Amino acid sequence: MLETARRDIPGKPPDNHRTNGITEGETVQKTETDPQMSRHNRPFRFKQFEVFHHRGSMKIGVDAVILGSWADFQYATSILDAGCGCGVISLMAAQRNKDAKVFAIDIDAESVDESNANFSTSPWCDRLSAELSDFTEFCGTKAGHSEFDYIVSNPPYFSSGIETPESIRLKARHQGSLSPHVILEKGRTILSAAGRIGMVVPFDQIEELKTDAENYGLFTVRSLIMAGRTGLPPKRVFMEFSKLPLPETVEYLAIENTDGTYSDEYVSLCKDFYLKF
Repeated sequence: MLETARRDIPGKPPDNHRTNGITEGETVQKTETDPQMSRHNRPFRFKQFEVFHHRGSMKIGVDAVILGSWADFQYATSILDAGCGCGVISLMAAQRNKDAKVFAIDIDAESVDESNANFSTSPWCDRLSAELSDFTEFCGTKAGHSEFDYIVSNPPYFSSGIETPESIRLKARHQGSLSPHVILEKGRTILSAAGRIGMVVPFDQIEELKTDAENYGLFTVRSLIMAGRTGLPPKRVFMEFSKLPLPETVEYLAIENTDGTYSDEYVSLCKDFYLKF
């Protein structure tokens, strides 16, 4: 079971923005940057790369970092990041798999530009690229011609937290073209025989997605059920699907202990990325 310990890492966001230990778009780390740079334009710094996430559709959040740390990229030689935002998951995939080529798509032009800019300054710039594309259209043009070993996505969804008009507009636009159901239905057409699809969704969608996966000839092979704090109800589930009928592995992760310190399991999962882990 994934659950346990430490609060000094990374920086704690304002309490009024937290929901059961999780924040929508939560920036979970303090950065050391140029003091002349505006606080709102500073890059989010990881151990091996940094990411600007101010121009695109989605900001870096806990969900993206956990997904990028948890997804099984080990055997993939080609990875697709669907709805890439600023490109953070693509960069994490490139760091974890030294041989894979990572291709990212998004329907937001600013996100694509920001991703490519972030890729260009990374150690893996020769293996990363982003393109302006709708996921369904992309799958239609690639079906039968290009197969991916891993398709990863952090699809947008509405929460009970505070939403700005701009964030609502962008999420609505993305949800229409990149729902979890669309990812499964269309993604399977460009997935290699042993490939996998990984995503994060609200916990209450878990059974619905398992049923959808079965209808599309996919099997749920891994699940990580996440709670913001030990003892609180789960908020998210990270799911991995395959064309192969493998037994499902289920794990549990609490980001915080009951005393508000970060869990050992959370630290262990993300230690290759956060500066202070």
